[in-house]
Amino acid sequence: MSVGNPFLCRSLALIAGCAVLGLVGGCGTAQKQPSAAAPVYFPSAPEKPRLQFLTSLSGPADLGAPGPSGFEKFVLGEAERKEGIATPYGLALHDGVLYVCDVGKRRIEMLDLRKRSFGYLTEDRRLANPVNIFIEPNGTKYVADPTAGTVFVFDSANALQEILGKDLRINPIDVAVRGDHCYVTDFASNQIIVMDKTTGREIRRLGEAGDGDKQFKLISDLTFGPDGDLYATDKLKAKIFQFDAAGNFQRTIGQRGDNIDELVRPKGIAVDRENRIWVICAGVSIGAAVWSTEVAKIYDQKGRLLLFFGRPGNEPGNMNMPAKVILDYDHVDLFRPYAVKGAKIEFLVFVSNQYGPHKVNVYGFGEFPVAGRPREAAGTPLTENTAAPKPAPGAEPPPTRSPDAQRPSGPEAAMNDAERLQRSREIGGVYKQSMEAYRAGRLEEARAGFVKVVESGLIPPPMEDMLRGYIRDIDARLTHSPGGPR
Repeated sequence: MSVGNPFLCRSLALIAGCAVLGLVGGCGTAQKQPSAAAPVYFPSAPEKPRLQFLTSLSGPADLGAPGPSGFEKFVLGEAERKEGIATPYGLALHDGVLYVCDVGKRRIEMLDLRKRSFGYLTEDRRLANPVNIFIEPNGTKYVADPTAGTVFVFDSANALQEILGKDLRINPIDVAVRGDHCYVTDFASNQIIVMDKTTGREIRRLGEAGDGDKQFKLISDLTFGPDGDLYATDKLKAKIFQFDAAGNFQRTIGQRGDNIDELVRPKGIAVDRENRIWVICAGVSIGAAVWSTEVAKIYDQKGRLLLFFGRPGNEPGNMNMPAKVILDYDHVDLFRPYAVKGAKIEFLVFVSNQYGPHKVNVYGFGEFPVAGRPREAAGTPLTENTAAPKPAPGAEPPPTRSPDAQRPSGPEAAMNDAERLQRSREIGGVYKQSMEAYRAGRLEEARAGFVKVVESGLIPPPMEDMLRGYIRDIDARLTHSPGGPR
């Protein structure tokens, strides 16, 4: 008997092939295992690490989800549509499922971290451009869609329940819910719109558009802190706006600039349980030096930079046009196998990257048992008792730290604003060139540049401590290298 149906022929061949392959392990794909590569920490050596890059998620393969075997691809051909994350922005994690607002595919992807499955929140095509998502503890989901001009509300079973704001002529960029109120950052009015989360009725507006210090120019993302304060970013003004729990304006944090403690294009924002402010800084600073600022930065409640991490690039742990940052305390166990042995992870940090191979980076924040690191955390002053390598023969000792690294003395103190800006750009260029030399192994050149940057008096204490660490590392490497200094 002959078989004339080509699809049936392929199916029979597939069944036979799987039967044979089943003898050597079946047709499925093994669960993704933690990498054996050297761990990536932030800050880098020799400073004490506070974050470890754990893994990245870009599609079903990263979950260990079963996919087509090589035999299946041979018999059935390649799939017409390759599943995976294209251009992610907003993120939310609830009950073991990571929700990704994929603005490239105009859909919301669901990565089930426990079941290791990949799917979509909805096929409802009224969802035109989902940018951000917020999920209540009961599983109710709020999706900000600026193209549709609404906030879509889905229940815990992912059924569309309500459409909010459709009569308000808004373009919501981000959304968060507190109590009975739904807060959205509105691109159309450059204000924060407060709505009844059930009816969509407008209750009030926070902030106003304009060029003043307390006005929004290009409003972006928002979040709530543990005390109920509301934070929103402005990409054009490069500031974070803070309102108290009653909606009263409190202050702005940050300013535009290319110093490491300043902002270029802040987007996603989160606040941890210790009231530290985490913000994505994505953009390119154009000055005497052109350098990428694709990092996440952490500030305290006084607006002081505590730490930055990520760095631009496509290597594991780096960032490529980052957009959103979220913090999670409830799913640490799911990622513990990726951490170094003995790590004490307090919470997880997720960052979406709109370009590059690593779409969603996952970091762990906590304590890490890394030998040979100094005791103090990044950003804390070095004490006189801190053990440090002696300078290499012929090298000058590292500069001593001034009582206030942000208060320059001598000629720097007499500069006007324009002169200080120009000098800051020059120092930014020296910093960039020195980092390139350091990575390329040109240690003496890098050391001279780092010393110049530290002595400028124009950098914040966290950056100064980081560069002192690099100087100590260079001194140690030059001292122990064959033949002494190169």
